[in-house]
Amino acid sequence: MSYKVDLSGLKRDGEVSLTQQLVDRFAAAIDAEQLDPGEKLPTTRALSAEAGINHLTAARAYRRLAELGYVTATVGRGTFVRTLAPAADERHGDDWQVYALPDRPVTYAEQVTGDAFRLANEPGMLSLSTGWPSPRLYPTEDLARISADVFREEGGNAISYLTAEGLLDLREQLARHGAEHGYAADADEIIVTSGARQAIDLVVRTLTEPGDVAVVESPTFVGFLSSLRAAGARIIGVPVDENGLDVDALERVLARHEVKLCALQTSCQNPTGRDLSPERLRRLAELAMERNFFVIEDGVYADLRFEGERPQALRSLAPGHVIYVDSLSKTVGGGLRVGWIAARGPVYERLAALKLESDFHTATLPQHIAARFLAEDLHRRQVERTLPFYRERRDVLIEALEHHLAGEYRVNTPQGGHHVWVTLARPLSERELYREAARHGVTFTPGGVVTAERHSQTSLRLSFSLLDPAELDEGVRRLARAMRQLRRTVRQGATMPLS
Repeated sequence: MSYKVDLSGLKRDGEVSLTQQLVDRFAAAIDAEQLDPGEKLPTTRALSAEAGINHLTAARAYRRLAELGYVTATVGRGTFVRTLAPAADERHGDDWQVYALPDRPVTYAEQVTGDAFRLANEPGMLSLSTGWPSPRLYPTEDLARISADVFREEGGNAISYLTAEGLLDLREQLARHGAEHGYAADADEIIVTSGARQAIDLVVRTLTEPGDVAVVESPTFVGFLSSLRAAGARIIGVPVDENGLDVDALERVLARHEVKLCALQTSCQNPTGRDLSPERLRRLAELAMERNFFVIEDGVYADLRFEGERPQALRSLAPGHVIYVDSLSKTVGGGLRVGWIAARGPVYERLAALKLESDFHTATLPQHIAARFLAEDLHRRQVERTLPFYRERRDVLIEALEHHLAGEYRVNTPQGGHHVWVTLARPLSERELYREAARHGVTFTPGGVVTAERHSQTSLRLSFSLLDPAELDEGVRRLARAMRQLRRTVRQGATMPLS
């Protein structure tokens, strides 16, 4: 690739040898990033012909570059720019770390998630991309009182080490909650985690190896996709409709692939807010037992239900095949970082061992607080108090869509949760719409972030939990303006002559 290196004007009778001149020019090109890490250099024969030098001079230049740490050579393969740069020059600060760190491109989901966190705090920006619980609903007075009680009664035990499985008092309270909803029967089935996100990651790391086939809902919670990709699993998306995961489509996948696990939310699914129907729930349990694959059942939004009864947990039908994960993040507060896993059998022991290896145990004080919060029945009261708040915002968002985008979208009204899943009637580029919406002062979660495969349709996740009703209406109005502007731009571009 010597066309990236200026080889003109080499001086054959100067004070600096031809070898050193070549070394200096290649080193300068590498330092200036004109040659990328891992890039293959011309053969010594090609370099000698292009520079008008003999073959030995070219070979000596490459050897000197290797001694200086700029290149590496392998017999039969060639000479390559080193992925690890030479010793750092303090003038360049920490830039050397880019070369020393493992190659890991930033994913589309990470880019959008990072944008959502950053843009949410910018003045004038309305975030329809973040589905956190509203801080104005946090039960801070109850938590403050309980925290004081814990320290007064427990003393140093409030911040001492625990077993990997977690505080027994909390596990007993979670088992009581689990018996009520069908996901657990005993404290010995529970492992306390640092939120449901860690729970999912521990389960995926325990169950999968590179190349294993994992099925997810499409769309799904982005955390499922992140953990499965990090584990090297082969991910297959199965469609979701108003009745949840399409179990008939799952059966077609099972007919062609040896599936290791299926990951889904059976109640108030993120992002659709829909439930898995009872018929599909039973059939999924039967399939898991017939084919012996694991299921991760995520119940983080199950308590946040606006209509109907909470469905039976899938784990109640196949407790040996289903691993249940949940947390208090969406009902009490995300910063508490109290989640849990419900499982049994050898997989439970492996999960506990991996939890121990990961971080010993979840922080002790939040576990004491959560145990008392549940024991005093404050969690049930907290959920009942917050449901009208979120229901109102869901309804306002649905009304705003109809007011500002009538005829331009399809949606199934969510039964619970913090999100509305919208599909546009006329497709647009998600990435271009995302950029145009940000210019108009509103953000959303593009469908491509939460689906396992590419779609020809354009879908958006709109989150309503953090904004007031007037802000939700204004956010959708800005989104509608961004869509109209992008469509005008596309039409104008289509009619412009090529040049």
